[in-house]
Amino acid sequence: MIVGDTLSRYAARRSLLLSGTALPGEVLEAAGDLLRRRSRLETEGVEGALRGLGRPQVEAWLKAQKPQSLQPLLLRAAEEAVEVALDGGEEADMWRASALEGLAARDRAASAAHALAVWEGFHGALDGEAAQLRDRFLSALQSLDASLRPRARWFIPLNPQRRQERDLLEPAEQDAAWWFSARAGCDDVVATWTAASQTLTSHIQGCDECRADMADAAPVDMPPRRHLTADELWRLDMGLLSEDERARLDAHTARCGECAQAVLALDEGEDAIDEALDMEEEGGTVARSAWTSRAPVAHRAQAARLPEQREVLEERRDFRVVLVRERQRVRLLVQPLSGRTVTAAVFLSPGRPSLKPAQGPEGLSFDLTTASSTGARSAHLTVQAGSETLERDFAF
Repeated sequence: MIVGDTLSRYAARRSLLLSGTALPGEVLEAAGDLLRRRSRLETEGVEGALRGLGRPQVEAWLKAQKPQSLQPLLLRAAEEAVEVALDGGEEADMWRASALEGLAARDRAASAAHALAVWEGFHGALDGEAAQLRDRFLSALQSLDASLRPRARWFIPLNPQRRQERDLLEPAEQDAAWWFSARAGCDDVVATWTAASQTLTSHIQGCDECRADMADAAPVDMPPRRHLTADELWRLDMGLLSEDERARLDAHTARCGECAQAVLALDEGEDAIDEALDMEEEGGTVARSAWTSRAPVAHRAQAARLPEQREVLEERRDFRVVLVRERQRVRLLVQPLSGRTVTAAVFLSPGRPSLKPAQGPEGLSFDLTTASSTGARSAHLTVQAGSETLERDFAF
């Protein structure tokens, strides 16, 4: 069922097309909108509008195109779509409208590309620099789709509206318009984002993608398997752990925030003892009984003083991605190089918004400590620097 507001919006696009006041880009977008929905919408006047576009106008439009700017729009739309599912209150309508505008921006680019092909059928193929600009435009859209189509699950909370848009499109256009069609029937999986589902619906049982989503999210929803025991902490403090035990403890505290806090408490206690020793050596009044129950300074454990560990995950011409493990924290750094402006987003799992970065002297920093303490082990990173895009999963 197509609601009236959706049809009215496309009727307004046709009115703009026929008004004679539309800019070249608006002509291409509106013409493509109607042609890609020609079985459901009136297309009279579309051919005349395209024939009226001159070659210089089309070439100037191509030069101005920056399809890579669609990526942050779609990533923001993904966050807003998730808010629709998580909020459910008065603000849900605001999040929904904003997210749908992000999807509409991608659809308008598809319509412009479609109309451009029809325009070339009327006027002859572009050549020279204009042909290169056209190919670059189309290639950038393909790259964008290849990186974001696998993330279509983020848009599932918008499915009622996405299905309306999908059903307006010609059948041959629907699959390519993944922003409207991919996972458009997977509504049932949203319930698993906000609560543990006791029974699986028939859709989820029969949908490989939904079951894969639930499997991916399971480690995030599960609490850590175990924490350090009081005995392990005591043996750590006394310096009695073997090398293998120490290595296992270091690995555990690198991903468990609560145990890292416990180890830090030991470190703070040792610092207090060191201060007492210094005061006594300087003629202070602290009695030796304040520290005789501890092991000698030379034999005390140093496990709490874990060094910072840095792992370069990716290095490109314009940016570097570094995973930083500290005593209490795990964070991801996205460092701009050569003065480039860099945007980035980190997604933990379906049903959860992206992490908010902090801008620091080294670049964008994503704090993964809280996620690590809840059992998360991996995330997805998206980076945009100029025309260069990175999409990758990483473990932490």
